Amino acid sequence: MRKKIKNRFSKSLILKLFLAVLFSGASVYAQGLTKVGTTAANFLSIEVGARALGMGGAYVGVADDPSTLYWNASGIGLVPQTTVMYQFGKRYADIRHHYLGLTTPLSSSDYFGVMVDYFDLGEMEVTTLEKPEGTGETFGASDLAIGIAYARQLTDKVYVGFLAKYVNETIWMENAYGFAFDISTIYNLESSGIRIGMNISNLGPSMGISDGPHLSFYKEKPDDYPGSPQPEAKLATKQFPLPLGFSIGVSSVLIGRQSTWLENGEHSLTLAFSMNDYYDAPLRSNFGVEYSWKDLLFLRGGYRIGYDTQKYSVGFGLDFYKVTNTNARLDYVWVDYGNLGGINVISLQLGF
Repeated sequence: MRKKIKNRFSKSLILKLFLAVLFSGASVYAQGLTKVGTTAANFLSIEVGARALGMGGAYVGVADDPSTLYWNASGIGLVPQTTVMYQFGKRYADIRHHYLGLTTPLSSSDYFGVMVDYFDLGEMEVTTLEKPEGTGETFGASDLAIGIAYARQLTDKVYVGFLAKYVNETIWMENAYGFAFDISTIYNLESSGIRIGMNISNLGPSMGISDGPHLSFYKEKPDDYPGSPQPEAKLATKQFPLPLGFSIGVSSVLIGRQSTWLENGEHSLTLAFSMNDYYDAPLRSNFGVEYSWKDLLFLRGGYRIGYDTQKYSVGFGLDFYKVTNTNARLDYVWVDYGNLGGINVISLQLGF
């Protein structure tokens, strides 16, 4: 009798959480764009992980592989062994995106992680007012974030996490430096396959270009005082806030070994919803689904609401453990960016 009441309560909780996220996401259509393009280090809000992207970015409540260092640092407590992930994707405008994440347990309740998130914007032509078609020179631009994370399991269900990031943006010979922090938590009802995650990302001071030879110059001597000294001057650059964001999400195993809906040892179906609200963007919603067969083959799909270009995503994954007895997984996703075209992202994960 108690078990039936518990199962009914769990199902009722799932329905309430999913409906709350679903109807809250509908309010996106009433929101207008505000403060767009007013943040520094905007690359910090670009999603990572082929699996996460395949599920439409609805990952803050899933968060159980090294990509969770981006989504929800407390999720490294759900990775049972030392695991490394590498992701490569060529985005729109030939932007190359690399991500490397490593997580490892320190004890039965303490976990550690390291991540590197790098964007290479490629070579561009130098143009001037005198030579608008180009001077024959080229310059590059790149973005880099290096982070370290710590997570702790407080109870059998609650995890908390903290991520500190060093941030660098480079354009030609000029640089901007900064740092940011993420604070996150996960409520994991493992016995019923439900997870609820929350993450506050990119807490930190404003940053702007502050270093580089083109920022310094010498003032011209006034004609009336040709013998006056020629002091060195430096251009004052504007500081911009980081893309501060808040995300909340829930996921549930609808079919599978841990499902309260339909237990099945061969097939699994996970549904995930999330919402995120960034300083420079309106409230947005993410929906994702993942089907797995024998924990070997994974098929994924996702949909986004409130994004300028991103809409659909589809992907798949292969877990090689049952085939090669190695803890290796390959994930692939194609994401639709509307007029910008689609992008392909591949990630490889290894466990030790």
